[in-house]
Amino acid sequence: MLIGVLHLLPKDHPDFLDHAVRNAKRLDEAGVDALIVENYYDMPFKPYADLPTAIAVAVAVREVVRAVSVPVGVNLLRNGCRKAAVIAKYAGGRFIRCNAYTDVVLSESGLLMPQAPYSKGVKVLADVHVKHGLSLYPPTLAEAVETASTRASPDAIIITGSKTGEPPDPVDLATARAYTDLPVLIGSGICFSTLGILKIADGAIVGTCLKEGKEIDVDKARRLVREARSLLSPRRRLSLG
Repeated sequence: MLIGVLHLLPKDHPDFLDHAVRNAKRLDEAGVDALIVENYYDMPFKPYADLPTAIAVAVAVREVVRAVSVPVGVNLLRNGCRKAAVIAKYAGGRFIRCNAYTDVVLSESGLLMPQAPYSKGVKVLADVHVKHGLSLYPPTLAEAVETASTRASPDAIIITGSKTGEPPDPVDLATARAYTDLPVLIGSGICFSTLGILKIADGAIVGTCLKEGKEIDVDKARRLVREARSLLSPRRRLSLG
């Protein structure tokens, strides 16, 4: 499972929707299995995203769903999982990514509280010990993976490095696989020099590596998808259809 990330421009940018649709089509053309819409350029992020941001993302998701043939997901940064679930339900999305699903996370956006009780009716890819944050509870990665898997039932577990562009430690991936029966996805740091780590994962979410500036480079993205697929042999398959 390879999920390409569509980094939305700031919501007040004049090219906001055209950029979203254009780059979604490029990801689809490159051959990703799914794509996820993310308000990446809205930094600094509010903990749960404000209403104008949520509305802008909802409109973008609706237009992207109409433009592509693959499943579309929503990641409403920093941790607007409840709003993301509503957007997915009404705009045609199939899944969400939740940065603090069962973890309590101290981040640059403030304290992120678990959103599992509020993210209903949609498939969830759940981060544990997410990047750009300090997880306060559960204290260890093993406990976090087990807690998310057994007490909240997401559809997959996401393991990241400590920041954007940094791959996870292979030991963390192995730990996650040992403490869950769910698919384990790499959530950061996949590019041509780090593809080898895919051998111990069930899939990956790829964003920055696919771009030149703020645009998806179709040739680069197609090449990465091809090379990644040659390495992936997922034992736990994730269905987002």
